[in-house]
Amino acid sequence: MPSSSHPPFSKGQADPAAATPAAGCTGCPLRSTCARADPTLVECAVTGALPPPALPSHAPSPAPGTELDITEVVSRGVETAVGAAFGLGWTDLLAAVIERTNATDSSGNEVDWGRLQLGRNLLCLALVNLVPLHGAPASRWAADAVTTYGLAAPLVPAGAVLGVAGAVFIGAGINHPVGLLCRAALSVATTTGRLTWRFARSRLGWILTRPVIWAGVSGLVIVTWRAVVHLLAGA
Repeated sequence: MPSSSHPPFSKGQADPAAATPAAGCTGCPLRSTCARADPTLVECAVTGALPPPALPSHAPSPAPGTELDITEVVSRGVETAVGAAFGLGWTDLLAAVIERTNATDSSGNEVDWGRLQLGRNLLCLALVNLVPLHGAPASRWAADAVTTYGLAAPLVPAGAVLGVAGAVFIGAGINHPVGLLCRAALSVATTTGRLTWRFARSRLGWILTRPVIWAGVSGLVIVTWRAVVHLLAGA
């Protein structure tokens, strides 16, 4: 029987001419970035598709409820990197504000906005800036005191009180009707001071302490505003 010099192909063998890939990695739009790209492949080694899927023609729209969360962007350090590049700290402050406006803190607990006590602070702020005391609100008196005495303005009334208290304390040791009056005044002042201190430390102490604090803060703001106006307008 005539024999052929070339053995016949079996069913499991493929014709070399037919094995030439017509598609696959050769026409794949992602072959430059794919780690498993091979020009001899017919099917995609990642997806198994023939030919591989093309790139989307448009950016996919986010599903409802998956919109961009600014706190997530901040947590990635984008704002920190920008702040370090420009050498400014405002981005760190902005990131802190954005993080604090989230519904939960760093431990996953709900933020207790009641700690700011907005009602009390706004009430005291309006009191010291709108209610007049002898023709001017308390913030105006604080601003005039800072303008007249400088940063030592709180020491002036404290020195006056200490001076009167020292004179009364010394006079209480005199065996004279004046000494009797001084002892009575010292007793009344001691009792009043104890009651005032007890009230300031109570739950209603903010009625006494908050207006004083906001009067000082508002006075400093008024003094700063006067300096800015004087610098810019020469008034």
